[in-house]
Amino acid sequence: MPEKRVTIFHPIDLLGRKIGGIETFIKNFIKYAPQEFSMEFVGVTGQEGLGKVGEWREVDLYGRRVRFFPVLQVEDENVRTRVPLSLKFTLALFWYRSRIPTEGRILEFHRIETSIPFKGLDNPKVLFVHGHVMDIYNPHSEVKWARFPALYFRLEKHLMCEFGRVYVVREDGAEFYRKKYPALKERFHFLPTWVDVDLFFPYPPDKREKKRRELAQVYGFSPDDDLLLFVGRLEGQKDPFLLVEVFRGLVASRRDVGLIIVGTGSLEGEVKEKFKAYGILDKVVFTGVLPQPELADLLRVCDLFIMTSAFEGMPRSVLEALACGLPVVTTDVGEVRRVVRDGVSGLVCHSRDPEVICKAVRKVLGGGIDRDKCVASIKSYTAKSVLEPVYGFYYQLA
Repeated sequence: MPEKRVTIFHPIDLLGRKIGGIETFIKNFIKYAPQEFSMEFVGVTGQEGLGKVGEWREVDLYGRRVRFFPVLQVEDENVRTRVPLSLKFTLALFWYRSRIPTEGRILEFHRIETSIPFKGLDNPKVLFVHGHVMDIYNPHSEVKWARFPALYFRLEKHLMCEFGRVYVVREDGAEFYRKKYPALKERFHFLPTWVDVDLFFPYPPDKREKKRRELAQVYGFSPDDDLLLFVGRLEGQKDPFLLVEVFRGLVASRRDVGLIIVGTGSLEGEVKEKFKAYGILDKVVFTGVLPQPELADLLRVCDLFIMTSAFEGMPRSVLEALACGLPVVTTDVGEVRRVVRDGVSGLVCHSRDPEVICKAVRKVLGGGIDRDKCVASIKSYTAKSVLEPVYGFYYQLA
């Protein structure tokens, strides 16, 4: 079968440790792509010596060879800068445009503005939208476009016709676009998030308990403590201050709990100060960004996964938690109700009141959730099952 060439554009380091669902999406998309797909990635480099700006090189990703072309050096992918990285990345694409071959390639984008340097090319183009575009107006949004929404929507209108297919990870987001662009409505498709079950799976009960006690000792918790896990960027969208209030209420009602926070972000210092002011910082561990295998180990042994986001698409971290058998308590955002079923795999909170969420946490910790049912809840959302029709469409494009 002839080789299919796909070039993906996004401002991340393919070998880096940026935390976020889009990054995992892209890496899994490459991992599971059919072997006759030749994968290329145009991004940034955040690690000295591992990628030289403006030069193509081959890298290994999950045992697969990928051509990698960084157009920008970044100091820390997980730290937001005054000038948006997507803007700097788009300008760098213009600068290196002549070194990026496009002939015979499908061009894949995960931010609409990064497609500007390739406007007008007759290449097949695909856009992935990782949320609902109207979340730009959410007061918790840290996206710089929130300051200039009219400009963003003018740009979107100018570019949307360039894409032969637009995948949206929220069903209401896809429907929104169909109504907004009726002449293009056949191009918009809902694409659920998936989980890599090769990496995220549960431990047998005896192994889990042994590992759980080891983890408690490593992090300074009592073996009898219930361990909560939060995974995500410490930014406005994830609303870590709501997490602080929920945990404060939980500790006030029961002392035998601990909280592990995986991730980093611009609000980390303020979040720590909040915990300290409430006198509960000693019951919280900040791990920073972890490699996926280490994250999977945490998900297998903790007692509850908590998410306090203000808005989401279809959060990958929730699927990863459930795949490891970990019950979830979450705010009612995005597509979480597809997998988090009340009393079966966790609880979805209608209110953002800390006490309501705290009550849900206490209820789930009290028992009644079958870990096997948590795993069963994501059986329709594995990488292979979700991505198969996408690759099928790429075959058509090629």
